[in-house]
Amino acid sequence: AHPGRALFAVGLLGAAVAAWRWRSRRWSVAVVLVGCAAVYGWVRTVQPSNGRDWAPDLARAPWAEVAGSQVTLHEVRDFRYRSTTDWDEAWYTATYDTEALTGASFIVEPFSGVYGAAHTMVSFSFQDGRHVVFSVEVRREKGETFSAVGGLFRRFELAYVVGDERDLVQLRSNFRHDAVYLYPVKASKERVTAFFLDMVQRMNGLHAAPEFYNTLTSNCTTNLVRHFEKVATQDVPYDHRTLMPAFADALAYELGIIDTDAPLEQVRARYHINARALAAQGQDDFSQRIRAPETTATAPAP
Repeated sequence: AHPGRALFAVGLLGAAVAAWRWRSRRWSVAVVLVGCAAVYGWVRTVQPSNGRDWAPDLARAPWAEVAGSQVTLHEVRDFRYRSTTDWDEAWYTATYDTEALTGASFIVEPFSGVYGAAHTMVSFSFQDGRHVVFSVEVRREKGETFSAVGGLFRRFELAYVVGDERDLVQLRSNFRHDAVYLYPVKASKERVTAFFLDMVQRMNGLHAAPEFYNTLTSNCTTNLVRHFEKVATQDVPYDHRTLMPAFADALAYELGIIDTDAPLEQVRARYHINARALAAQGQDDFSQRIRAPETTATAPAP
């Protein structure tokens, strides 16, 4: 079992005891401080690992070999879903030429019913029509579910999942039924290439030396921001749009990373892909179909 679970349980028990002591004795502030320090110390002893009993969709950690402009990605995920719990498992190895990169897309998936919460990803496009997605996620163990609070206490390892859009995008739009927005990134080929290679380097680093996910400091969006800042000409402000990634597209709009030729709500409507994704379900040209011309429809509120 993950040792962080036991430590987290101990921490909760300690907090409950401290709260009871707080009510009963004035000097209990010392108990609270000592208890918090003890919990922090216990949590810091937990070490990340790549060797746990992982959930099937996170069982393989991707890694890459880089030779000049050629990047060979191993363990690219390409599951075929019948539901969120029923799928045909598939992984592949593929080589991509960074000289053939044609662009990138910023993907935002607001979570239904959870204000401000979302998942963000980046997809890279190549001249031969292929698209490969990088998704920063928690690496869940079998039977484990995500907890934002647990993500503050070293409960989950950090994962860079690499996959086909028919997996990582279609899962979210067609089977989880969350709104998905796919925005073309406005950046030079040189910056897109640098972004891609920086993500590959970080992915390889995690394959060799695992790290913990952190809900506030090392989540899907903060990791993407760090990659972007390495290749951008401007700093990214850390505000509610970083901590609440359902509004990350508003930040990208402000920075000119996505289209700014229309009000943000019209840009959102233009790149809201759910209807097109449903129509393209199971098709080999899924990626091309979800990149249809703009629409004047109204986008769902994030």
